[in-house]
Amino acid sequence: MPFPDAVTVQVRDQNLRILGVVDDFTSLSLIPRFNAVGAFILNISADSPKADLLIPGNGLVIQRGSKVLISGPIREPNWSSGQGKGTLTVNGVDDMTLLAGATCWPNPTAADSAQTDPVYKISGVVAETAMRTLVNLNIGPGAQAARKISNLTLATDGGYGTSITRQVNQFDNLLAVLQDVAKTAGLGFRIVQVGSSLQFQVYEPADLSASAKFSFKLGNLIDSAYSVTAPTCTKAVVVAGGSSSPRQVKVYTRADAAFPGPWIEQFVDLTSVDTASVDLTAQMDQAADEALTSGAAQGNLTMTPIDTPQLQFGRDYTVGDQVSCQVRDDFISDVVREVNITFDAQGGYVAKAVIGSSDSTDNQDVLARQFAYIARIFNRLRRLETRKPS
Repeated sequence: MPFPDAVTVQVRDQNLRILGVVDDFTSLSLIPRFNAVGAFILNISADSPKADLLIPGNGLVIQRGSKVLISGPIREPNWSSGQGKGTLTVNGVDDMTLLAGATCWPNPTAADSAQTDPVYKISGVVAETAMRTLVNLNIGPGAQAARKISNLTLATDGGYGTSITRQVNQFDNLLAVLQDVAKTAGLGFRIVQVGSSLQFQVYEPADLSASAKFSFKLGNLIDSAYSVTAPTCTKAVVVAGGSSSPRQVKVYTRADAAFPGPWIEQFVDLTSVDTASVDLTAQMDQAADEALTSGAAQGNLTMTPIDTPQLQFGRDYTVGDQVSCQVRDDFISDVVREVNITFDAQGGYVAKAVIGSSDSTDNQDVLARQFAYIARIFNRLRRLETRKPS
């Protein structure tokens, strides 16, 4: 049966060609996430003529109206039966998974045997240009043939963000690096199917806190809950050099008025950076800004909004935008980190938004937690290697 709000589920093949439309699913859940890997779950009768299309290697493109909410590959089809009726459950992730599965090579244009550079350096370019270059050279059109994703393109560079200078450790996870740059620059990024290609896009999220408001009085809110976590870093101790060049230490402080307690120091490891570098100050400033931004106090607001003619997800706001929600007598504004959307065969539709911290247990996806853990291990190993006698 047709679903409300013009929701369309298309099936694509490995070459991104559309094979058909699934219009008889019994339920559909999708979770678009801001700067992270999203997911979807679709349930359909195992006897459906469309079931044969829902196999690994194919993928889904889910639209509401003309807007693509999520697109990505099918990962886990599961069949179950009961009382003579079979159900096919299809799990998948969105196309951001391409970034989660890639690394940043120290010299992306060189052959595998020529990866002798210790770091990849970004010097004095705006954040969006740096992000596009990282994607382009590692998995995009400019990548080595063995690493290139043939149907991945890059949207036009809009020049978003301020100039950045930093080093990327060899073989750091590509998604994690992009998340760090985007968070400091206040940008969003995504990969989504556009026509017959996948497109990497960088954008500036909109501040809709004055117009996109949710409250019980406005009739567009079912429930809400808000919590705050204390900062984990208010003083960044940046250490550069120390092995092949003299050590330099610089301390950066960012007080948090809401948490006037003792300073919380965090070591920021730039020991791989030569202190004779002409852009040393810019690199130390950038590293401190990222540490202080990531370690700042976090708010976490979970709410269940209701679409109204005046305010609808996907039309009036989306993940990454800043909206506001009434909590007791005040309106709290923050970034929409993810939205859990559910459709069912009876025409039911629920959208549950998570606003605020990208680090909370509730809304941080498993892949991001795994990559953060792996990154911490690699950082510890690098510090040990720099201190090992030669």
